[in-house]
Amino acid sequence: MPPAASRCANTSILTIACETDIALASTHKPWCNNNADHLTELQQADERGQTRGLPPGITHVELDQKLEKWVKYHNALLMAATIHALALPRDIRRSQTYMLRVKLAYRPDHGGVSSKYFRVLDASVIDFETAKTFGKIWVASIDQITKLRTDSETMRRGTVAAVALECAPLAMQIVPFGSLRDLSPLVIQQQWKEILIRDVEAGKKLSRFEM
Repeated sequence: MPPAASRCANTSILTIACETDIALASTHKPWCNNNADHLTELQQADERGQTRGLPPGITHVELDQKLEKWVKYHNALLMAATIHALALPRDIRRSQTYMLRVKLAYRPDHGGVSSKYFRVLDASVIDFETAKTFGKIWVASIDQITKLRTDSETMRRGTVAAVALECAPLAMQIVPFGSLRDLSPLVIQQQWKEILIRDVEAGKKLSRFEM
């Protein structure tokens, strides 16, 4: 089972409730501050009446809040997809240079069900160097996740993998998965993308990651 997830009270960053939380607090703080600034930017965009790219009848802050709830519900599924997409059971060190990139779209037909707020449009594995060419937020996020991973590994508390979520007009958001250790017993699921898309579309909570 993956570790439990919780949210920083001031940001949309999802942290993993594990033994590294207190020890890595100094790493989380600058990330927290960056995302607090992001929230302020969303609020200011709403105050200015900006609606470009937004679904009808929803604000930037509301969309961000829905994404937060969606991520919390699908945390285990996103973690499993990341592990299999990055082929971490074959080489866990791939988390040092690759991440999962997931593109999302808001679903007007969610019917108030948080697990169906968004659908997956596409998902792919991307290397850090390529990701850094996408802009400053990617560079800063990768630097922070790298420090988080380095600190965790130095303290022998496992490694950290990550998924980057893109849902316009929101900024890209990183979801880290910590305390990852030997995953070699797992059989890599080659159809990880199909499973991810299918289970998100159905609003299904992860039980077994398989077709």
